[in-house]
Amino acid sequence: MQSLDKIKRRIKSVQTTSKITGAMRLVATAKLKKQMNEFKVVSSFCHDFYQIIEDVARTVPNIKDQHKSNSKLWILISSSLGLCGSFNINVCKHLTTLVSKQDKIIVIGQKGYAYLKAHNLQDQIVDFVEISDSNVNYFELLPVTEKVMTAYSKDNINSVHIVYSKFINSLTFQPTDLQIFPLDYSLFKTNEENKIPSRVDLDQTKKEILYEPSKQQIIDGASPIYLTTSIFAAISESRVCENGARRNAMETATDNAKDLIDDLTIQFNRARQEHITQEINEIVSGASGSVQ
Repeated sequence: MQSLDKIKRRIKSVQTTSKITGAMRLVATAKLKKQMNEFKVVSSFCHDFYQIIEDVARTVPNIKDQHKSNSKLWILISSSLGLCGSFNINVCKHLTTLVSKQDKIIVIGQKGYAYLKAHNLQDQIVDFVEISDSNVNYFELLPVTEKVMTAYSKDNINSVHIVYSKFINSLTFQPTDLQIFPLDYSLFKTNEENKIPSRVDLDQTKKEILYEPSKQQIIDGASPIYLTTSIFAAISESRVCENGARRNAMETATDNAKDLIDDLTIQFNRARQEHITQEINEIVSGASGSVQ
């Protein structure tokens, strides 16, 4: 009888877990839909903003791209919540394959900080930013931007990179590293058929655009905005990947729970049948003994 009670308790426990994972899957699906819409808006803005930066940067001579330091700065974007499968582990592993001993790391998200600390990289972490599950405020990233720009302008680092998860589709999320400084012009490449014509293209004129103040001053002033925007966009895309990964993980957990319940139910029925058979045999044996 104890065996039957034990199986019953396991079935009830798994059913409770299945309800929780099912609810979490629904929540993650709702968040994913919302953040996909937000990411589309952010992506559209970044596309236009990067084109402006490209138009100016390509015509500015002597942009300061050479630094004496050999140290790179990596900005790792992870989540502060778990239960999202291998989402955090994949992006953290990707960083560990890129970082060198002299490099520095800024971590955004609790899970990334915990991973690097567990792998003895805490000495290379120069800043840690905790992010909430709610929408990230653009202005919350300004202290990070200020610290990065100061280090870059003082030649303490020679390049700045963002490591985050790139959204491919609802099942695939690719760990990606993006070079912010010096400017990586491959970031600005767009397909010609998808390229939105600028006012210059529409007017079909070859007149040079005049900038006030100078192009160099515009680059210097726009660089912090470019950095903050890039971080914000990477966080927005990572949030999409995080909730997509969490939805997939909770869906898999719910399906596994249902399979486990089916297996436990079969075990319970077998055990109950064996118990009933044993009782019948005992009754028959007792009856046979009394007749004799």
